[in-house]
Amino acid sequence: MSPDQQPEPSIWDASNLALTLGSILAVTLGAFQGLAVATIAPVLADDLNGRGLYGWIFTSFLLPQIIGTVLAGREVDRRSPAVVFYTAMALFALGCFLAGAAPNIWVLFAGRALQGLGAGGTFATVYAIISGAYEDRLRPSMLAAISSAWVIPSLIGPVIAGFIADHYSWRYVFWGLLPILAIIAPLTLPSYRKISLERDPDAVVNPRRVPYALVLAVGTGLFLAGPDLRPLPLGAMVTLAGLVLLIPVLQRLLPAGTFSARPMIGSALATRSLCFGAFAVTETYMVFSLTEFGGVSTATAGIVLTFGSLTWTSGSILQARLDRQHGPGSRTARARAGVTIMLAGVGIIFGTIVIFDDIWVIIAALGWMMTGLGIGLAYSTSTTVAFANTPRGQDGMVSSSTLLCDLFTSSVGVGLGGVLLAFTLGLDWSAPPSAALSMSLGVVMLAMAWLAAWRMSTSRTA
Repeated sequence: MSPDQQPEPSIWDASNLALTLGSILAVTLGAFQGLAVATIAPVLADDLNGRGLYGWIFTSFLLPQIIGTVLAGREVDRRSPAVVFYTAMALFALGCFLAGAAPNIWVLFAGRALQGLGAGGTFATVYAIISGAYEDRLRPSMLAAISSAWVIPSLIGPVIAGFIADHYSWRYVFWGLLPILAIIAPLTLPSYRKISLERDPDAVVNPRRVPYALVLAVGTGLFLAGPDLRPLPLGAMVTLAGLVLLIPVLQRLLPAGTFSARPMIGSALATRSLCFGAFAVTETYMVFSLTEFGGVSTATAGIVLTFGSLTWTSGSILQARLDRQHGPGSRTARARAGVTIMLAGVGIIFGTIVIFDDIWVIIAALGWMMTGLGIGLAYSTSTTVAFANTPRGQDGMVSSSTLLCDLFTSSVGVGLGGVLLAFTLGLDWSAPPSAALSMSLGVVMLAMAWLAAWRMSTSRTA
């Protein structure tokens, strides 16, 4: 290197190292708790006599997560990210302690609610930091690092949680997260204190964002509860009521043009969230297909999912490398390519069920690996496009919007798929066409994502 040449900046530079490691660990912690709780949920539900309220082990986390995401997104645009981040982490820690000590299912729900508030605030703050504290050319690498933070939890999280629950107690799964929090704090505190996100003194903060978030949580709760209610017409009405609340409130919480995929933030958020929703829908009903009529065990289906997690990370790392080589001008084409690969992967799985009335693990694994590669390219790239076009002083709002969009598309997609599955099976359809109908929602979402990706074409990042 000649004396006048400067080394390429990196997220691993000394100036960024503590911030990068702390943010990755925070996301890893959230990923591990989600996978761990899914593993131990049957055990703790039996131990606390909460089998009849099983779904609320997850819903009691999700609904406060929505509120925490919106609240943190608002506050990080108004005050130090360190204050928001550590408040969120403290709530998460308190929730872990309370859930681990729960004498009954209701105290567990309270602990899970605090965890949800904290997790929503933590993720929103991390995304705001990526948007506001890293250079544009570093964001793809940071998003790739965040994606890789899910790999180790997906590989070892369920195994560790299951071992602890089987040999000791499920309570130690929650309490075991507290030492990790103690490691994250000294890593991130100095670097987060130094960060001062750019603020727009003329920006007007919507005072209704938090009340809207409360309504959104209520609507989501109704939407998720509806499919479990009987008689079915009552459940359908509750689900519809939740959806009626969800959509108009989201339109007020998200950046203008998100629902119409308006360039550039709107189309970027729409592309990202529709890809995520399609991924969640396909994953849910592919696993159902493999275990219900594909003749494979739950463990084997889990291995197929692991392949998708690995290729997702590979795709995210690839998009960061391509961004360094070709610059911002290649981003929209890369997002479109990612959606196209996802369509091909999901199409293989969906088409096999439709044509052959069956599913084979090799075909599912191949299709799911393609789907993972595609979302790795499209998801991180569209997030980078959204952050690159974020107006001054709105890092928190846009970062929380990315997470809200993900929650919306995945909840609605999986929820509606469940309604279709229950309805068609109730009509004595066989499992393959019922699963295919539910999975078709993922295909529809990807078709919409493909159209949204083509609207990312008129900005400095295009």
